[in-house]
Amino acid sequence: MQHLKPPAGCTPCRSTWSYLRSRYLADVPAGAISITMIAAGVGIAPRTQRVHLTVLVEAGHVDMDRRTPLHPVTPPLPPPTTPGRWAATVTLPCDTCRRVLTVVAELAGADWTTRGITRTDLAQYARMTPKTWTAHVKHLEKAQILRTEADSCRADDGRWDGSRPDRYVLLSGSTFDALLTTTGTQAGARWFENAAHELLTDVAPWATGSKLLPSDRQALLRRVAGHMEYGHYPRDVLRRMIARRTIRPHHGITDAYALLISLLPPPMATYTPSMGEVTGVVGRRTLCLTCEHPHEDPAMPEGVMCAACARTSTPAF
Repeated sequence: MQHLKPPAGCTPCRSTWSYLRSRYLADVPAGAISITMIAAGVGIAPRTQRVHLTVLVEAGHVDMDRRTPLHPVTPPLPPPTTPGRWAATVTLPCDTCRRVLTVVAELAGADWTTRGITRTDLAQYARMTPKTWTAHVKHLEKAQILRTEADSCRADDGRWDGSRPDRYVLLSGSTFDALLTTTGTQAGARWFENAAHELLTDVAPWATGSKLLPSDRQALLRRVAGHMEYGHYPRDVLRRMIARRTIRPHHGITDAYALLISLLPPPMATYTPSMGEVTGVVGRRTLCLTCEHPHEDPAMPEGVMCAACARTSTPAF
């Protein structure tokens, strides 16, 4: 799953997020904020404002209600002008992987791909055997720095001619600090989305089922991943929050997104461990965000609703 980001240097997107954040911190209801108000605060036309709101929602920076900010907008740096300059910015702990990436970057065209060059020739340029070349290409593919595609070799008349050399595509939008080849773990937002998917599949399969729209499923994953990445919520804490509401398999859910956000902390909330987690001694139980009654689970953090309030605040199903 690709984690979309607003375009680099998009000032209206950052200004829109800042405006929504100021309204959110001022406890202004989301329903009281209109497109005209946002456009006036940002200084653009209402029609243009709708476009930037859509970009922020698709990128996961603003909630599906198009008014609630989720986490700060951090546009990625624009890619360098040439494949060689980009390859020089990627840090790799393996010298052989560095040679592979350097050869591909030097032979890549304007489309950041190599065409018509066989694996044997590329390995010869890198001063290694084809078997060694293939092994380290797999390391780069696992780190999403390089992608291999089949590229057919055809004659001028369109018929197949000779072998089919692989086409190597440089993924200029992916920049990693290290090549993680031992654990297979991916860095950045993709890692948090994968962890969120594993968590929801285990404790709330209704949030990742095939009956959900792809956009709704992606929004659910982004909401949970955002609490992990920006709120620093441990997976065990999020698991306890979501497991408060048990759903029977034969029951249909009207709005899975509304059900899930009723069980999770508010947007932009930061996790603070309780005294019991720090000292190992269970002390005062935290209070429900709505009814202010103590939680049944003594390890439940502040800022969330109890199971009873979550049951009454979600649509019927």
